[in-house]
Amino acid sequence: MPEPAVCSLMNASLLLNARVLTMDAGRPHAQAVAIRAGRIVAAGTEADAARALDAGADRIDCQGGLLLPAFIDAHCHLLAYAASLRSVDCSAARSIAEIQAAIRDGADATPAGQWIRAVGYEETQLQEQRHPNRRDLDAAAPSHPLRLIHRSGHASVLNSVALRLAGIDTATEEPPGGVIDRDLEAGEPSGLLIGMEQVIDRAAPAMPYEELAGAVREAAERFLAAGVTCIQDATHTNGLSEWQLFERLIAAGALPLDVVLMEGYEHLGELPESAAGGRLRRGPVKIMLHELSESIEPDETELARRVARVHEAGRQVAVHAVGERAVAAAASAIEAAVRSQPRPDHRHRIEHCGLLPGGLAAKLAQLGVVVVSQPSFIAERGDRYLQLVPEQQQGALYAFRTLRDAGVALAAGSDAPVTPPGPLRAIVAAVDRRSASGAAVAPGQAIEVEDALGWWTAGAARAAFLEEERGAIRPGLPADLVLLAEDGADRSPGGAGKLSIARIWRAGEAVEQATTGSASA
Repeated sequence: MPEPAVCSLMNASLLLNARVLTMDAGRPHAQAVAIRAGRIVAAGTEADAARALDAGADRIDCQGGLLLPAFIDAHCHLLAYAASLRSVDCSAARSIAEIQAAIRDGADATPAGQWIRAVGYEETQLQEQRHPNRRDLDAAAPSHPLRLIHRSGHASVLNSVALRLAGIDTATEEPPGGVIDRDLEAGEPSGLLIGMEQVIDRAAPAMPYEELAGAVREAAERFLAAGVTCIQDATHTNGLSEWQLFERLIAAGALPLDVVLMEGYEHLGELPESAAGGRLRRGPVKIMLHELSESIEPDETELARRVARVHEAGRQVAVHAVGERAVAAAASAIEAAVRSQPRPDHRHRIEHCGLLPGGLAAKLAQLGVVVVSQPSFIAERGDRYLQLVPEQQQGALYAFRTLRDAGVALAAGSDAPVTPPGPLRAIVAAVDRRSASGAAVAPGQAIEVEDALGWWTAGAARAAFLEEERGAIRPGLPADLVLLAEDGADRSPGGAGKLSIARIWRAGEAVEQATTGSASA
């Protein structure tokens, strides 16, 4: 991907002829914005903005475009996304034979004995309608340890060499929350492992720092090209070593984004509050809920204990919960903690909230819970949901309208690498509710464009207690801005039209992209 070229502006700039959506309740709309020394000094009429600057300020015609605060990705996994950019891409495969062909190409370019990482397969898109197994992978890469990661990021298939290096065989017991798929007759591992990322990570060598830094730089440039200048990394294993790595990447210039780093529950208390001049911040404490066939791990009692511990420490919790049972358990654990030790404005979070249990939205609003979800899943995984989720539950899939109407605070993220950075695609998905095949996915949950834009700006800032520092256009905040062009945009549900990025500003500097991001219904 070409690197963005930074075009230096004068110390003061006046952005005119814009439809400014400030995301500031005090003044939601404006026509012009004045910038000085990388910060917003005025937003209002063109006369108001002009009065805030000297007559020699650079004047930029926004040509009637929609000017917004730059986007904030409230839930992603930067290092995993960076690693995916250096992996064999299997996302377009529609058969196991196509996966094998892609892996063979990767094996031909990799010295024997070195690990191969492949990513992005989706079993419901494959002709065989099943996961690959170790024998399928052995046929493609017999001499390399191979890890094939599912599109969700929560399952992997290993070939025989990799299973041996990971110490997984017939006698291996499943760890809490993990599943080792086995051949029914012999009991041997098939190669499919669910919820066992940490076990695999211990066997697979880490990417060398220089290679990782290059991959992170490319990943960050892709976020920036999508209008994202701040990310919240939601990896549940984050601890002090990851914090130090992010700090090093920022200092080296490989990571030009601002970062909120969640702290894994197992590392509670390890991270400082900030580093890198405030560009690296400590975020919520992440608790991962693994959803098994008839239970969750940790179970409801242990989950309540963990949430209470985080709450009593004065910290914010973020619980990964997708299905109905997990979402209900997360809400109950938060409710118990808040009622036991009331604390105003805790902003505890539920990440994903894929299936909303009936009647729960009002309780989440009453508790002050923030839901951080992934609208792009509707477009990119909607066909899978329609295939696997019972029809009577489909109306509660990513129930954005129900949550919004109940008064629940919402924010959005990409969950990269599960879906690539792209707020505009996610906004269209939230409004139009169409899968990749064009099928309607819970169309009654469609919302308006401005609501979805808010989730990527003010909503995402509030989800991380950053609303005094970003997520809006008002005097004193950094001039991180995105200018959108609209082609036939209809702001009603089901009519997102076409949105594209015309320009991006980072601290008042215009970042010219070789290609602009766009999304259309």
